[in-house]
Amino acid sequence: DGIRDIGVTGVQTCALPISRGAATAPDAAALLRTGWEAVDRQDASVARDAIRGLRAVGEGVKASLLESRLLVARGFAAAALDLLSHVDAGGDAAAVKLALLVRGETAYRLKMYPVAERDLAAVLSADPDAVDAHRLLGAMYYDAGVIPVAIRHLEETARLAPGDHRPSRLLGLIHNDYERYDEAVGHYRESLSRAPDQADRDDVLTELAACEVKLRRHREALATLGRIGTPGPAAEVLRAECLLAIGEPRQAAAIVERILDGVPDDLGALVLAGTIRLEEGDAVGAVTSLERAVAGHPHDYVARLRLAQALAGCGRDDDAARERGEAERIRATRRAFADLHQEAWDAPGDADVRRRLAAMAGELGRPDLAKVWLEAAAAIEAGR
Repeated sequence: DGIRDIGVTGVQTCALPISRGAATAPDAAALLRTGWEAVDRQDASVARDAIRGLRAVGEGVKASLLESRLLVARGFAAAALDLLSHVDAGGDAAAVKLALLVRGETAYRLKMYPVAERDLAAVLSADPDAVDAHRLLGAMYYDAGVIPVAIRHLEETARLAPGDHRPSRLLGLIHNDYERYDEAVGHYRESLSRAPDQADRDDVLTELAACEVKLRRHREALATLGRIGTPGPAAEVLRAECLLAIGEPRQAAAIVERILDGVPDDLGALVLAGTIRLEEGDAVGAVTSLERAVAGHPHDYVARLRLAQALAGCGRDDDAARERGEAERIRATRRAFADLHQEAWDAPGDADVRRRLAAMAGELGRPDLAKVWLEAAAAIEAGR
């Protein structure tokens, strides 16, 4: 979900000054910060020590807020919400803002989007640069499929947290999904520049290279792929595709053969194997690979189109016509799917268009996307 993708793991307590009293404020601020960072790294023992320390210096409200956030992090969001309902921040403005942030995160985890939206909007009303409120809202709107609003909050998060690579990564994913490859490339590169050694670096590089291939920047893509530490099948298929595009079919074929030895039903490798054989004039061999691709992935447009070409090369005109017709049907559905994505982009509060996207995703053999869009529709309706 969005919270995982952009790493919503807590608030920057240094941005929330504590002004309870000159004697205890520094200790309380340090305890709160220590506890928050401990929750971020899932160190419950240190977090509990900080909670006890806050209570010992008379900061019971902030101790309860920290305890609530620890409960959320450990998967007990409902218990956290119950605890928050008994917290009275009184006239302490910093505590009120902190309470709104914690309650907003708790409500987001529970998919109580209207509550999360209300509380986090209140934080931003008091402090437009509250980075954690932007981060949570970016995640929430992304999960709800309200993409333009999600982008706005993610861009603010990236601006306010220049050391955080995760908002740029999610922005890359969003633009990639919407086939805005130029924008995706920029965001992926920004993510990598902020954290060259991030944990999922190879995945980011693979996604970046895929966008560069879509833009026909094959040599740039090869350079990007060369930075991957341990290439997976997707990266190797991209490498083979680039080599074929720049006139190195033998190297491409060798890579494809190696992939298929390990993953015999890999769609990209099967389609590329068929494409290479077609270019070599081996229509019969191409049919063999492409029929396997279509059998395993019947909703793939490129596999169907290449199979039609290979069948025509074998003189099987009726079979070729049938596959070409099916390819055109899939392409028309994909075009309608892309248009519906734009409609969803332009209508952030329309649940019906998201249900239509879910149905069309099912037609395209993507139950994962169907689930995402059904959840987005449900989230919109819950907020009405």
